[in-house]
Amino acid sequence: LKPFADNQQWMLVENLVYILGQTRVSITVPKGFVTDFASIPQPFWSFGLSPSGRYSRAAIIHDYLYWTQACTRLEADNILVIAMKESMVPESTRNTIYRGVRLGGATAWNGNATARARGLPRVIPPDSMSFGPLELWPDYQTRLREAGATDPVATQDPRSCALGATAEVPLADDPASGAER
Repeated sequence: LKPFADNQQWMLVENLVYILGQTRVSITVPKGFVTDFASIPQPFWSFGLSPSGRYSRAAIIHDYLYWTQACTRLEADNILVIAMKESMVPESTRNTIYRGVRLGGATAWNGNATARARGLPRVIPPDSMSFGPLELWPDYQTRLREAGATDPVATQDPRSCALGATAEVPLADDPASGAER
C-alpha cells in the first residue's frame, strides 16, 4: 500500500486476491485501487475500532465491492463478514462493523454510484501511480478524471456475489462455490 498525504487514503501497489472460504471463487482488487480501509467514525476509535485493524483486508475488499457495485449491497456486506471471519476478527468486532455498514453503508454506496456516474476513477492507472508525498486523493482523483483516466472494466466472477447470499464462510461443497464435489 502507498499512502496519500493524509494517511487516510491508500493505493494498492499490487493486486489483492481474496479466495472465498474453501472454494475456488476469488475477488481480485486491482493494483491501483484506492481505499480508506474501514470508514469507522473517529468517536468509535476509543472503543478499539479504527479504520485499520485485523479487518483491513476485509475492508479493502468491501470498499472495492461498494465501488464496483457488481454485487448487491447486502452481498458485499456479507462478504465483508466472511472475510473478517477468515481473518480471525473477534465476533464482537465483526458484529459491530456489520451493524455499522448495514446502518450507515447506504451513504457510501450511493456516494460511490454518484462518483462513478461523474466519471471519477478509483483505480489509478499504472502510469500515474507515482504521485507525490503531499498529494491528497480527492485532488488527484479529479486530475486523473480531467486527464481522461477511467477505471478498468471490473471482471468479477459472478459466483462471488452468490456466495454473499449469507455471511457463512463457504465450503468447497457449496453448490455456488464452483468447486467440484
